[in-house]
Amino acid sequence: MDFTGKVALITGGTRGIGLAVGRMLAEGGADLILNYKSDAGNAEEIARELRDATSRRVEAIPADMRRPEQIKAMFERIRKEWDRLDYIVPNAAFGTMGRTERMGIMSWDATYEINVRSVMICAKEAAPLLRASRGAICAISSIGARVAFQEYAAIGSSKAALESLVRYLANELTPDGVAVNAVAAGPVDTRVINWFRNPEAVHRFARLHSTVGRIGTVQDVARVVVFLLSDEARWIVGQTITADGGVTLGVNFEDWLRKTGNDPDHPQEP
Repeated sequence: MDFTGKVALITGGTRGIGLAVGRMLAEGGADLILNYKSDAGNAEEIARELRDATSRRVEAIPADMRRPEQIKAMFERIRKEWDRLDYIVPNAAFGTMGRTERMGIMSWDATYEINVRSVMICAKEAAPLLRASRGAICAISSIGARVAFQEYAAIGSSKAALESLVRYLANELTPDGVAVNAVAAGPVDTRVINWFRNPEAVHRFARLHSTVGRIGTVQDVARVVVFLLSDEARWIVGQTITADGGVTLGVNFEDWLRKTGNDPDHPQEP
């Protein structure tokens, strides 16, 4: 896909899925704005690496997605220094693992502020630029929005709210030529795995329940995001596309048989 002359903003764009999306867009000809919260040295190094590898304009811009004033300042800089914007990938995410009854209000609020509110503010600030370019938004969600996992309530419910917001944004912006969709990622081998109490158990879960027998990579998800940003995906409106390697297709029946002792080939020990 050709993204020559396009400009993409990726929040949380210096690592993980965000960086993979940015790399693919730059390889397709797009210029990049990589948002980050902290560690300016690392962000600048990544931007420099991408510039050298792709010969595209790549700039790292700091903004804490919990701070509306910083988000607005970032967009003011974009309007002043770039004067156009074609794509936004709201990728920055936060979450505290734990049971709802033990969840602190500050942790709950921070999860929603970053995972939902910041997307609304970014869309609001970017809307005039996206209307002018007939651009696109593709948010990053999680299968935890629709499948309940232990200690995932804050993150999962915030992602469900994000998917609802995507539908409303699509309803408002699509008539003006702006595409809005999301990708719900299954287990992906990133630092987010370390949020779980037992990261290796997440790997085992993915290997067992994915029909392709492995945990996802950032490239697996990035390819779907890049497609949804492209003109080829314009008939997809307000949707959340699941990219999980088949994890949510249903119960692994063989595993269920073994656990219930109903598998004659794998009887439970007395």
